[in-house]
Amino acid sequence: MNSLFINKIYRILKRKAESLIGNIYSIEKVLSVMVERPFVLHLEFTNLCNAKCIFCPYQFQKRETVFMSDEIFFKAINDYCEIGGGSVELTPVVGDALIDPKFLDRVKYLRSRPQIDRIHLTTNAILLDKFGIEEILNSGLTSITISTSGFDKEMYHRVYRSSSYKRMRRNVLNLFQMNSRKTAPVYITIGLRSDRSLEKVMKDKDFQAIFAYKPPIDFTWSYTSANGRITRELLPDTMKLRIVTSRKKPCVQLFGGPIILSDGTAMACSCVAAMDAIEDLGIGNIMNAHLIELWRSYKMKELRKSFSTNSLNKTCSGCDMYREPELYKTFEGREIARINKLRMEGKLVKRKSKPSEAFPQG
Repeated sequence: MNSLFINKIYRILKRKAESLIGNIYSIEKVLSVMVERPFVLHLEFTNLCNAKCIFCPYQFQKRETVFMSDEIFFKAINDYCEIGGGSVELTPVVGDALIDPKFLDRVKYLRSRPQIDRIHLTTNAILLDKFGIEEILNSGLTSITISTSGFDKEMYHRVYRSSSYKRMRRNVLNLFQMNSRKTAPVYITIGLRSDRSLEKVMKDKDFQAIFAYKPPIDFTWSYTSANGRITRELLPDTMKLRIVTSRKKPCVQLFGGPIILSDGTAMACSCVAAMDAIEDLGIGNIMNAHLIELWRSYKMKELRKSFSTNSLNKTCSGCDMYREPELYKTFEGREIARINKLRMEGKLVKRKSKPSEAFPQG
C-alpha cells in the first residue's frame, strides 16, 4: 500500500520538479504549437452508461441519450487523418463506449488508418465479454483503464450501483489472463474509485487472482463536484471533493484536443463538467466544419483568453477539474509539442513505446 502512495506522490512531485526546470523554456512557444492542431481526438460513441456511480454526474445528465452515427464517426476521423492524425481517446464525457454495438468495428477501423497512433479506452468492464475479450485485446487498442470500486461485491453495489459485479470481476480476470499470453500486451490499468481504505481494498479476497498479474494501479483521493452536481451529502466521508481556488491560467484541457459528442457537437473540453455544457464549451459541429477549423476557431481562442478575467464562462468558473498547463513545462509536454509540430508538417509519426500511466496524454 505504501508503495502505491509513494509511487503516486513521486509522479506528482516529478512533474512539479520538471515544470520548475522547464521554466527555462518558453511555455508560450510550446502552447503555440498545441493550438494549431489537436494532439488527441476524443470520441464519445455514446453518452449512455450501465452503471450509476455515486461520484459521477451521469445520474443528473440532461442530454438526450445518443449513439454516434457512421456519418459523424467517419467525418471526424477523416478530418483528423487529413491533418496528420495522432492518438484517439474513446472515453466519453459520461457513459461507456462498450455499449456502442459498433465499438469493435470502429476500433479496428481506427487501427487500419496509418495516421492513428495510440488508442485508449476507459471502461467499467461490464461489457468486455460482449464482443469477446480476446477480440477486444486484438482490436488495436493500445491501453485500457478499468474503472472500478475494487473487487468486493458490497462496495461495488454501494459505489457503482450496478448488479453486474460478478460479470465485471470475471471479465477483468479474463482480460488479464489473456493479455498475459500476448507477445505485445495491451497496457491495462486498474483505476480504483473506492469508499474504503486502499489497504483494505487491496486485501479483498476477490482481488487476489487479479493482483497476481501485477497490474498498474491508479487511485484517487479527491473527486469532482461536476459544477456542484455531486454534493458532499452524496458521497461517503472517505471520498473528498476537490477544491480549486484560482484559475489564472488557461486550463490544460484546452490544449490537448476536442471531444466529438455522439451527436456531432465538438466540445473544447472532455472533462465531466462539460457533460451538459454545450452552450459554454461547444465550439461547433463536426458536420458543419472541418476539425482544424473548430480547433482554431474564435470560440477556442476566446475560451483560452478568458481565464483570469470576468468573462470566464460559468462551467469553467465552477469546474474543480481545472489544472494549470504545467504539463507543457515538462519534458513530456515538450515532446508532445514536438510530435504535434511534425504532424502539422505532414510527417507520419507513430510511437513505438506504449503509455506508462493510467490516463495517457494522447
